[in-house]
Amino acid sequence: MEKRFKAPLILSLLLIVYAFAFLFIIGEEGDLIPLYPGGVTSDYILVIVIPIIIMILMYFVGHLIAKIFIPIHKLMKLNRYDYFLIQPEKKLSGLKIIIRSFYPGLLAINIAIYIALLGEYNHLFYAGSGEPNLPAMIEWIAIIIGVPIATFIITPIWILDSAGLMCSLDQDKYKNRVTPDIESVGRFYSTVFKGYVGISTVVTYILIIYTFAQQGVTFGNYFIIFIDPFALILYFVFLSLTLEAGMNNINKRLMKGIEKMGIDTTPQEIKIVPKE
Repeated sequence: MEKRFKAPLILSLLLIVYAFAFLFIIGEEGDLIPLYPGGVTSDYILVIVIPIIIMILMYFVGHLIAKIFIPIHKLMKLNRYDYFLIQPEKKLSGLKIIIRSFYPGLLAINIAIYIALLGEYNHLFYAGSGEPNLPAMIEWIAIIIGVPIATFIITPIWILDSAGLMCSLDQDKYKNRVTPDIESVGRFYSTVFKGYVGISTVVTYILIIYTFAQQGVTFGNYFIIFIDPFALILYFVFLSLTLEAGMNNINKRLMKGIEKMGIDTTPQEIKIVPKE
């Protein structure tokens, strides 16, 4: 095992420890998630396992979604860019594998807060769906709905970024003088994603803190919504680690699809040299 994978692997294993510890705490009585069949134990196992299964599935099909992101990018750029590939020379460090997991974790909790505040479907996610249990509902919704949605969005972005797919402005399509423009397709989506998550996090936390204040929620429940993103990050550390470890195989599958789109998969080199 590469040294850079050790810290992310340890954090991923913490998810299992956290899951079993919490299962012991909540006991085995009654129902937990009305959306799922069975009692507390089966509900809790499904809550933990299903997001992991989705992440493993995305490892195998994420490149197909990444392909869809390319024509969307072309449309957003008005079809004025040429696409090419570079060969990334550096690998992600263990710290970077962990850090990039923060944003999808925040997105998952943001989605959960919006759904919980809507209130229409709360009864599906938590058996005790009264107002005092809003923090618990946010936690379960984040895992059941937020994590899969964030996984679906972030996986193709990370795949495109790792593949080194670039685009450059086709200056011949302009009659007037334009400046050269080169960008990473994955980085473009990543910037949009982080921008949305950053703004959404501020908005959702203002809304939920205001709602908690209106409902007289205890201080301990505030703690849940602030610690939840860090618990959810453990899921995405697992996803981030899995994608980085299998990057070569994923890239091979992606390259086959990119070639069919008419993009040259021969690695190119970007240089900035002084003009003679």
